[in-house]
Amino acid sequence: MPGGRLRTFRLGDRSELLVQHLLAGIAFTTPVPRQEDIGLDFLCSLITGYGRTNLLTAGPFFSVQAKSDTKALEYKEPHQIEWIRNQENPLLLCVADREAGAMDVYSTWNLLCAVMNGWKGKQIPNCIRLRPGESHSWDWRGVEDQEDGSQDVLLGKPIIRITHQQIFDDSSVGQIAQILGDWIKLDRENIVNCRAGLNWVIGPVSYESGVSPWQNVAASFYWNPRNLPKCSENLVRAAVAVWRILRDPNIANQVPTGPWSDGLVPLEELLRWVLKQQPALRQFLPDLETDLPR
Repeated sequence: MPGGRLRTFRLGDRSELLVQHLLAGIAFTTPVPRQEDIGLDFLCSLITGYGRTNLLTAGPFFSVQAKSDTKALEYKEPHQIEWIRNQENPLLLCVADREAGAMDVYSTWNLLCAVMNGWKGKQIPNCIRLRPGESHSWDWRGVEDQEDGSQDVLLGKPIIRITHQQIFDDSSVGQIAQILGDWIKLDRENIVNCRAGLNWVIGPVSYESGVSPWQNVAASFYWNPRNLPKCSENLVRAAVAVWRILRDPNIANQVPTGPWSDGLVPLEELLRWVLKQQPALRQFLPDLETDLPR
């Protein structure tokens, strides 16, 4: 708009600039140009190395959506739903508090609970809403399936609040980086498992802002007939790996004592069946006799 800009747009711009300023204290931060904006405002690498050397090193990657309030983010068009369901980096929502010169940071770790289960375990929802600041006490996963076929992902309380004063204090910045790093690690682990076809999500049953999520975690497991091919593939790969470790004389003596030796017989039965279905795996199992008596 020549000669002016709408006030609401300008307030949003200032919130985004505040988020960028605060992020720069804890992460190497690259703003996404407006011409390339597809739903993310910043691509970041968490800064590590505070207090050890004069070198600030690049840590784990994550993406950020900046907001000026806690209104829900809604994804309802098919391409929007597909996009939000397939994030490959941990996504943080950063809500600016302009008056206080601060921001509240929300993790979207439990988005994958909605993705893996689908709407009521049946289908992809027709809309996904991310709701920062909302939670309920009866389900730590925070996913609500609505009767209209949509899903609400309740992001709960902020995982941390970051102020202008903190980002100029090395001790505070180091603590913030440690906490954010733990949340990013948790989310990254879930994303990798999801992509690998390991259909469970780990997350905090409860947490406090400014505290690591690892203090009280649980796992939620999801199953669906569509997952069977990938689950079978993972089972075969794990079984072959365990067999090779236990049967290799060069490394078998490094295995901690436990029930593994007793498990060789049923493992052998499983692999004998696998070879009948996938003879190409024989190259990895040269010491397995398929004609051994049952």
